[in-house]
Amino acid sequence: MDGTRIKAVNNKGRNFTKNSLAKFIKGVDERLDEYLKRLDEDDATESGTGGSRTKNLADKIEALRAKRDGYNAMLNDLERRGEDQISLTDPDSRAMATHTKVGVGYNIQVAVDAKNKMIVEQAVSNQVVDMGLLTQTAQAAREILEVEKIDVVADKGYFKIEDIEACEKAGMTPYVPQPQRGPAVAKGLFRKDEFNYDAARDVYICPAGQTLSCNHESTLCELKRFHYTNPEACKACLLRTRCTTSSHRQVTRLENEAVLDSLAARLKARPGILNTRREIVEHPFGTIKQWMNQGAFLTHGLEKVRAEFSLAALVYNLRRALNILGTVALVRAVRA
Repeated sequence: MDGTRIKAVNNKGRNFTKNSLAKFIKGVDERLDEYLKRLDEDDATESGTGGSRTKNLADKIEALRAKRDGYNAMLNDLERRGEDQISLTDPDSRAMATHTKVGVGYNIQVAVDAKNKMIVEQAVSNQVVDMGLLTQTAQAAREILEVEKIDVVADKGYFKIEDIEACEKAGMTPYVPQPQRGPAVAKGLFRKDEFNYDAARDVYICPAGQTLSCNHESTLCELKRFHYTNPEACKACLLRTRCTTSSHRQVTRLENEAVLDSLAARLKARPGILNTRREIVEHPFGTIKQWMNQGAFLTHGLEKVRAEFSLAALVYNLRRALNILGTVALVRAVRA
């Protein structure tokens, strides 16, 4: 599985978020204050000039007020609908994450079979990130393939413990690398995955070989969290400066984190599977964007955009079938 972003018929200047609208309103207010101050000054000095400068400033103030009213109307509309952004040309399109290099567009998901590089399932949404789309895309692909079990390989953008757990419960085997994030990673300290969990003893073994035991619990989003520490060992530890900036290191474990332990073991057993995924799933996107020139959508609205990409996926699969079977075999299969 993989996702890509394709540009919508909506340029970046026609997309507004709550934050950008608030910033624009603040900027307009500052300019209005400046113009009103200048207007007061010109009223006192332009008695002999016919008031031409005053009239120009008044026109600018009127235009700024109209612009401010427009920004306020969009902000109120977003708050009323409970959304965080608005696009004026294609209302269904959304500003994508900055690393995608697509300003405003749609999120395209595909599931590709490893044998023939054919698109098994495709879906278009205006969800900005891939997180949360793993199970629903994989489930649809499995139903199309009519198999009971399926390996689901995706990149770290899909990593979400609830999604991985749902995949396993549905009989699908996920392979999704866990992104390393958090304060320790940002500070260049030992990562959590460098602490080994001993399930039999319910303890963590730190990089220095010390044992961290659970000393209290908490709750996050209705999930129990268990906190493992060993303050006494940390006091005398020679690696402490590489591990924590406080008096001792704490490692937190979620109640369903055994799912991640199984995931890590599977990835360790098949170290090349993520590279294989990249080779398989990049093929359709490269072909569709370059050979088929689908670098941007031509239609407006989510429903029409979905139809447009469905046609692109169909053409891609027909081309793959021709390359694999040859024209004669494909025509014979269609006639049969």
